[in-house]
Amino acid sequence: MSRIDSSGSSPVPLDSPLPDVAGPKPRDALDVSPLASRRSSVAESSASAPSTASRMARNELRPYDGPPGAPAQSSVAPPPGGLAGPAVSARELAAMGGRLRPVSAPVPEDVYATLQSHLTRSLSNPFLTGSDVQATHAALGSVPREAYRATLERMDRDGLLATYVSRMDAPSRRSFLDQAALNGVLQRRPGGVTGELGMPGRPEVFVNDPKLPGALRDAVNAHATDTGHAAVQAYDAYLRRYGEAVEQTDSLRALRTLGPPQSLELRETVLGLAWADPQRERYEAAWKAGLGRPQASQVQAYEKATARALVLSGQQPAGVFLTAEASASHDLFKLKSEARLESRGASEVRTQAGAVAKAGPLELELMTDAHGKTEAELQLSAGIASVSRDSEGKTELSLGVGPHARAHANLNPRAAEFGGGVAFELSDKSHQHHAGLKLGYGLRGLSSERAALAVRDDIPGVFSRPKDLDPGMAWDALPAERRALYERQGWTREEWAEDSRRPSPHVRGQ
Repeated sequence: MSRIDSSGSSPVPLDSPLPDVAGPKPRDALDVSPLASRRSSVAESSASAPSTASRMARNELRPYDGPPGAPAQSSVAPPPGGLAGPAVSARELAAMGGRLRPVSAPVPEDVYATLQSHLTRSLSNPFLTGSDVQATHAALGSVPREAYRATLERMDRDGLLATYVSRMDAPSRRSFLDQAALNGVLQRRPGGVTGELGMPGRPEVFVNDPKLPGALRDAVNAHATDTGHAAVQAYDAYLRRYGEAVEQTDSLRALRTLGPPQSLELRETVLGLAWADPQRERYEAAWKAGLGRPQASQVQAYEKATARALVLSGQQPAGVFLTAEASASHDLFKLKSEARLESRGASEVRTQAGAVAKAGPLELELMTDAHGKTEAELQLSAGIASVSRDSEGKTELSLGVGPHARAHANLNPRAAEFGGGVAFELSDKSHQHHAGLKLGYGLRGLSSERAALAVRDDIPGVFSRPKDLDPGMAWDALPAERRALYERQGWTREEWAEDSRRPSPHVRGQ
């Protein structure tokens, strides 16, 4: 095979010895024959080969001291066996996420003896009380920050931490967890911001890390249950305040400004437990069981807002009502007073006076209330049965069930009301003086007009934004029918012009 040599160089034989970089040798060493030279080279190579012990020493893991020949970085000799620090196995290192845990200070023995004395039953302390919990909290507060976690881990191994946690109430548990967070053992997840009318936000919890001591994890979950239950109670109070605010609105615009009732989202994800956490199901079940339920509901709050909107628009809301009517008459003059109680809490008392005219089985009654509103009722009697109809559209059928009692049922299609009850009547021997008491109940549904409007998708709800606002249509440009519908919902020219200049709000049902 041809060999390419650089220009001006001379070939070197393959068996030529390498030049000695240490310096020139004695003259007599240069006269050695090639064979002797090769034997001498092999011998020197065998003599300079490292031993097994030196090879093991060279393969040891030692701190980096810089390049060969560099001065040592520290005069302190490295510890035997390689790198300094605690010995950690590969499994432990993986469990810690690849990060070495800082070396903690030793547990103070005098403090630990105090903890044992307050958390261990004995003849001098047969019952563990609240004072023991307070003393334990004070003793843990004196532990240095770098030894706090080690102290809790030792207490957990000895069963003292479980005893301590089991004797805590909610305030002492919160103080203990705050202390642990202050010492770097726990991490806090702050709660959400409280909204209008005291709407609660997300409850505050601590991170329930699987690497924490077991009893400490139990305390963290118990605290999350406490804060979740407090959020439910605060939400119940918020719904009551919302209902009161709805009743105080004096216009549909004020009701729309108040906005719809908010919902409280409490899911188990707020605990932040990993899916592979072996304690996840147990902690989530305990958390759900301890939340409780509010007495009020968002659906009821919506019903109150809808009912108030109907009242403000001059209509009657659907629901159940009770009535009581007392009457007295003398010859042709009659006086009666009616009380009405709605299932939503509204009540009304109305007093009427008027005249009664009779002609055989027919009886005509004309009554006027304090506001000057006149009502007429025509009644036809046929033995024990009678039927009547008034000017408000109510038809009533009654049957005698005794000498002084009558059962009645009524229907008013115009107001979508159906009801019934019983009436008692007394009269003197001349039949000129009468006294009566009428008790009844009723159910109110949707009138035909309201039912027709409810199925139309082009009519917005109480908290919905009209679709005609988004294109920027002017109030006067609306068709007369649609403008009349919006007027029934309390919209005015001024409010329409003001909202048309705003972007679509995040509330109002969208």
